Amino acid sequence: MTNERLTRQELSWLLAQEARGAAKALRDGVTQLTQPPPPGIVVKSSDGEVSTSLDALDEAITRLGELQLGAQATKARRGRIDLAALLCEVAPNANISMEPGAGTEVFGEEGELRRMLHLLIGQTNSAPSPSSQGSSSSVEIRRQAEWVKLSVELGPDASPTAELERRWLARMATRHGGRLELEGGVQTMWLPADGAGDEVNELRRELEQAQQLGEVYARELAQVVSSGAMPSSPPPPAEATSSAAPLGTLIAVAAVLERHVRGWLEGARQEQAPAAERGAARSGVMHEFAQELERIAACPVTEEPSACDVATVVGDAIETLAPRAARLGVRLETALPGSLPSTVAPRTLALAVLGMLQQAILASPRGSTVRITLSEQLPLKLVVSDGGPSVPEPLRDELLRRALDPSSVGRPDGLGLLAANAAAGAVGGHVRFEDDGAEMVLVLRVP
Repeated sequence: MTNERLTRQELSWLLAQEARGAAKALRDGVTQLTQPPPPGIVVKSSDGEVSTSLDALDEAITRLGELQLGAQATKARRGRIDLAALLCEVAPNANISMEPGAGTEVFGEEGELRRMLHLLIGQTNSAPSPSSQGSSSSVEIRRQAEWVKLSVELGPDASPTAELERRWLARMATRHGGRLELEGGVQTMWLPADGAGDEVNELRRELEQAQQLGEVYARELAQVVSSGAMPSSPPPPAEATSSAAPLGTLIAVAAVLERHVRGWLEGARQEQAPAAERGAARSGVMHEFAQELERIAACPVTEEPSACDVATVVGDAIETLAPRAARLGVRLETALPGSLPSTVAPRTLALAVLGMLQQAILASPRGSTVRITLSEQLPLKLVVSDGGPSVPEPLRDELLRRALDPSSVGRPDGLGLLAANAAAGAVGGHVRFEDDGAEMVLVLRVP
């Protein structure tokens, strides 16, 4: 980096820019003079010749500017530049006041930004080069809203080109979308900040929202548990006694979570519209989770058995999750009887079937097949085979009770398997893993 105040090339560019401004002002003046005069007054004008001359002058100035800066602009690195880091390189001996992590990145060419910082520090009459000793330059760099602000205290005008330097800095700041201000003995350059800091701040806000949401969940669950007011079902059949309470607890918790997740989704949709691709993907996952909570929360805690067609209940559950399976590239193969009449709580049974299917679909890799087989006669036996990893036999019961992290055995996380196990118990059945641990079976003894 040269230590001269302004190079001949930079001075030529400055004069070209000022000449362009003068030509524009002259053109505006000529336009006003060539407006139609009031009626009755005849003015002879050669506006055609003047406009042609101005066009030629403007074109010449444009070419001059391109010749002065075009060659070096193609060689410079252009992109996101951290102005604070660049400032430390340009003026290592200066007293720099900054806020770490505030987002001082700007978009521009490194060579031009380096030269602007060099001249800005030079206005303090303290050489910014590494070889200088005892430098007393004081520079403040801050992020303020959408701008990066650099401020220096001016020293005495020891250079005859100080005014030209300020004019050149003002032109360059304007070229980068900013401005140069002089107030008292402080000179401030404002440059538009790049979007990197905004992205970091957005991620921080999302983390804070997630933490607040988790605190709300914890308070709600604590209130439900401490009040002891969770709904309880009337005495169920003998074999279902141990599972009715877990289903009621699951439904109560899902209802609380569903309300808050829906509220969070609505707020996020209004604040972030139109959503970016990353936000849209995250929102899609949250919507699917909200739908899962809604299905569990909508299940009645105390549902009386009634006459229904079990084959129809299973078929409806398959149709509900078929679009999600298609999006994930998982095929569904079914072997269902035409009809299987029985007396059972249909909505609770549907919750069990949906939980099994959801676990199987999410566990299966893209391109694999989930096979659903229903017995043609009672007792009811529903077999769901997926393409996911097998579950070791000693860990199967713990996985069904969610006493084990599903990801530790390669199975998908979520409430599906827990809901299937609790709902099956509430209707007098049970879910178990069979074969090599990648096959779930729902067994239900019903009339």
